Amino acid sequence: MFQKWVEKALVEGKEKEIEVRKDVFWQRRCRIIGRVGLELTAKENFDEIIEKPCIFCMPEKLAKFGNEFGREMFENGYAFLFPNINPYARYSSVCAFKKHYIKPEEFKAEIIEKNLELCIEYIKKVMELDNIKYASINWNYLMPAGASILHPHTQVVADEHPTTYMEKVAEKREQFREYIKEEMKSERFIGKIGSISLFTPFVPFGFNEIVGVVSGELFSSIDEIAQALEAIISYYGSIGRNSFNVCIYASINNEFPLHFRCITRQNIAKYYRNDAMFFERLHSEVILEKKPEEVAKEIKEYLKMQ
Repeated sequence: MFQKWVEKALVEGKEKEIEVRKDVFWQRRCRIIGRVGLELTAKENFDEIIEKPCIFCMPEKLAKFGNEFGREMFENGYAFLFPNINPYARYSSVCAFKKHYIKPEEFKAEIIEKNLELCIEYIKKVMELDNIKYASINWNYLMPAGASILHPHTQVVADEHPTTYMEKVAEKREQFREYIKEEMKSERFIGKIGSISLFTPFVPFGFNEIVGVVSGELFSSIDEIAQALEAIISYYGSIGRNSFNVCIYASINNEFPLHFRCITRQNIAKYYRNDAMFFERLHSEVILEKKPEEVAKEIKEYLKMQ
């Protein structure tokens, strides 16, 4: 299921090694070149954006749900959820944290869980209204991760049809379960937080990727998911990263295990350089500078100190 080999290049008389990895299940490759500098780690001051209120600071101006939802907006003490004015699917919503700016190390399990609670309420309501089969909770934190606004927020996408990723794991559900078993037997297995097993994948989808596989159901597991995300995001902050993506994938009919993927993105910077180039976008191969085994070792040590 996992293959790797080393290619060598001669540059100005010096031999350079490129480790190429292939994951048979995903039919994906990545290349690890060991070059420092692929990730922007310097932190710049962006107080001018933090200090400027945004549309999410004014919930009264945001889109509202229709009568079929029984309320205009979902809300609790830490977050509020409203329709996405640019929907990605039949059911698409945004769940904003109430605080305008939250540092990575300030994302405690309690506030993450409160955000997820509203996402779950929305998914349950959508299930009453329609025959959705797939749902995902997605998080672009800061602009390098794809956010159009600094104010932290997650997004729910629920539909009858799966995304490309979900379709693959649903169609090859048994192979996917075998893939998970193989990853958990490897040195990249990090450990468990509650019922959630964490590992770094052999061929990551992005920098510092961590995958969590949940043994429970979506509706009963958000407290443990929140705990795991707090640990992962806190780890990201400890290695100097301030932008990340999270996706939680759920099959309403249990076609595949509930799981999530987390990756870091480039740090927010005035003169931003994207972390995806032709290899990622047009060849579907990620270029990395750190082996996933190193990431697994780092986060294991980090979690021991917490």
